[in-house]
Amino acid sequence: MTFLPIPPKHPPGALALALALTSFAAEAADAGDVKEQASDAFGSRIGIESIGLYSESLVRGFDLQQAGNYLLGDAYFVRAAAPPDTLVGGSQIRVGPNALDIGFPAPSGIVQYQLLPGDRTRARIELGLQHLLDTNPRPYLRTHFGYRPDDGRFSLAGGVIGSPSARYIFGNNARYHSVGLVPRLDLGEHWKATAFYGYYDQRYQADIGFEPAAGRMPRPDRLEYLGQRWSRFDTRNTTYGTILASQPREGRWDVRLSGVHSRVQRPRSDFNIFSDVTTEGAADALVSVARDRAVFSRAYEASAGRDWTTPDRRDRVTLLARLRDSDYTSPQVDTYTLGEVSLFDPVPQMREPSTVARAQARSGIEQRELGLGWQRQWQYGAALNLGLRRVGLEESATSTGGVRDGRGGHAWLYNASAVLPVGARATAFASLVRGIEEAGVAPQHAKNAFEVLPPAVARQSELGMKWQAGQGMTLIGTLFEISKPEPGFDRDGRYRFMSDVRHRGAELSMSGPLTPGLDALFGATWMRARLEGPAVDEGLVGERPVGRSERLALASLTYRPAAMQSWSFDVDATYSGPRPADALNRTRTPGYTLFNVGTRYRFRLGTLPAAVRLRIYNAGDKYAWVADGGGMQSYEPTRRAMLSLSLGD
Repeated sequence: MTFLPIPPKHPPGALALALALTSFAAEAADAGDVKEQASDAFGSRIGIESIGLYSESLVRGFDLQQAGNYLLGDAYFVRAAAPPDTLVGGSQIRVGPNALDIGFPAPSGIVQYQLLPGDRTRARIELGLQHLLDTNPRPYLRTHFGYRPDDGRFSLAGGVIGSPSARYIFGNNARYHSVGLVPRLDLGEHWKATAFYGYYDQRYQADIGFEPAAGRMPRPDRLEYLGQRWSRFDTRNTTYGTILASQPREGRWDVRLSGVHSRVQRPRSDFNIFSDVTTEGAADALVSVARDRAVFSRAYEASAGRDWTTPDRRDRVTLLARLRDSDYTSPQVDTYTLGEVSLFDPVPQMREPSTVARAQARSGIEQRELGLGWQRQWQYGAALNLGLRRVGLEESATSTGGVRDGRGGHAWLYNASAVLPVGARATAFASLVRGIEEAGVAPQHAKNAFEVLPPAVARQSELGMKWQAGQGMTLIGTLFEISKPEPGFDRDGRYRFMSDVRHRGAELSMSGPLTPGLDALFGATWMRARLEGPAVDEGLVGERPVGRSERLALASLTYRPAAMQSWSFDVDATYSGPRPADALNRTRTPGYTLFNVGTRYRFRLGTLPAAVRLRIYNAGDKYAWVADGGGMQSYEPTRRAMLSLSLGD
């Protein structure tokens, strides 16, 4: 076999080269179409538009907001809240083949945020209406900029986003604004510093949850707010940090140091609950008033890597050290019962209660981690990625009564993946990961509401194939299994670990052009989710975890007529299968399909590139109930039309 020469200078991540993966194009994030840039059907987001089987909160049936598997750029990131869009241009779901080049992956997948680029001077402003068909169309503003002088040693990117009047899925009124800055500076010839600061302020009428009595759920007006009009959710989220990285040099160690802080301050996090909901719309109403919740997470990482290149292979060794420290302050909570109401009539309004001062529970998690990784890529395309980590955890908690408690432990974590070419166009891959993932906090309707659950060990194995079918079409198929402890409600209504859960499934992605001018993105997931353990054996819970669909499908088409190159038209359909709606699996929410349609017109306004974008979500106005992991139900939003005008790039 004849080997091609290996270039002496290369980016870290040999497996990415072996698979010839299409990278997530953050540099074009401000001006591009997410469907045009998505390299697979697993999930991508640019700005406010996203496409994919999975989202930043749900991957392979698991809630990544709880699991905490995030990267900010390439930096270790423990997320208290999502970084604002004034700081990041988008995100990509890293599962299957596009996760194989990550040095130390996570079992349930990783959401990777991309910082706003600073590669050139640019500016872009987007003005839009969020509910075009309503009497109150709800305006919003999104602006982004980049500045880079001719010498290129310094750059600055950032943005401003806001809306004085928005509306969310329960008909609740909202307002928000955000600012962000990303300065970058070359320190001499071999080092580069990146700093970032993003602030997001949001206030809206509190969300609503429904607990059915039994049988089919009613259909109240989705635009009519059913909660207490004074109930609200106020949050101020801050993400900031610094990344210091050396430039890769042949025969030298390249080093990256990062520190990322994520802070959430919630003066109010109220919640409206309607329990024992009947088919006729009768329900018992209560409102939970929560004050002064706070989360502050700090993540620090130091890594050093070095490459060794020979004529037939490339090796890379990585040393890793991580420190994570998270503090949680649970809110002061008061619950008020309103009695029996009808979801089809105006819900009685009580007077807003005054603030009651009381002690608050606090908890913390400190995690220390050392790791060693090795990657090898052979010239003919095969590759290996191996990693070993030693993790220490310390948890502490102080109850509202001032009682302190703590526990700690250590664990060995590992990851292994392999890539093997199979013919000229196909590549097989396999991976095995053991990692620690968060379990989130107890939901607001639990007896131990807002209590932080301890992290748990999770395992994933997968086997798959990627095939370049020609003409730009890419096909990916994966078999996977993920297992970890599963929280649930015990007999006393407390939310804690009750069993183990195992997700076994297959996923398929196909992306690329079908014909000139017609691009397609298809995906599907078939999954078998089962609970195991004493809680299942004793009949406390059923075999199926609550709120998880075992069938997902996506079909998306984008068409650019040859005679109308300035225009593009898109349509996508997403299917979500039935979900168990209670712990004993007695009921389930039906499966449903949503359709979104849209068009984009690109033109120039003087010297500026411009575009008009029309997007209709849930075009068929489908009414569908969805159960979450705690058994609470909500409905899909009603049909919504968005219109925007953007200027610049």
